Amino acid sequence: MTVTIIVFREDKQVQQILMEQDKLSIGRRAECDIPIKDPAVSGNHAEIEYVGNGYILRDLGSTNGVHVRGRQIQEYALKNEDLVTIGEHQLRVLIPDNATPPTKASPKENVDESVRDATQVRAKPVENQTDGYLKFVKGGEPGEVVKLEESLVTIGVPGVQVAAVSKRPHGHFIIHVDGGKDRNKTPVVNGEEIGFKSRRLEVGDLIEVADIQLEYCFD
Repeated sequence: MTVTIIVFREDKQVQQILMEQDKLSIGRRAECDIPIKDPAVSGNHAEIEYVGNGYILRDLGSTNGVHVRGRQIQEYALKNEDLVTIGEHQLRVLIPDNATPPTKASPKENVDESVRDATQVRAKPVENQTDGYLKFVKGGEPGEVVKLEESLVTIGVPGVQVAAVSKRPHGHFIIHVDGGKDRNKTPVVNGEEIGFKSRRLEVGDLIEVADIQLEYCFD
């Protein structure tokens, strides 16, 4: 089944979109994949992108922001039944368990099909490391690292707490994905919770997720 996005205004459905490509643009401009005629919506307000095996919602520097379940976000890993608020409109995102990955690449770039999940794969010590990586401080063997070569890498323990590190042209950013039973539990960086906004990582940052501690490194 395909991911479906249903757009509402004042509890009335105004459009329904099937996500058949890797990226959908959202905004007031008519050329957007999800055009929203609302003065509170920026021309290019937000986007949804399929990355690896998940769907990432990003605020593209909009004036009035993007909210998920009542919280403002900059970058967010979407889950089934999430309710996104943009201006005076709501977008209900339906991601079935057997969702079919998009088959059409966006005109700008191809789909990155690979993602490394630190909850399932443990990397070996790396020699001649030339990119960002996470070094286990607690919860892994000495010398173990998680490479950050892909567009999105998840860390943590499913059902307990999960975060994601996204790779952008200007650095790596950590975002909250799932707090398990405690929905308000977000990753901790250098002793402080990051909340529901993405945070750029700096060399030496100490990350805590699901009782796992990792240090952000860059060679």
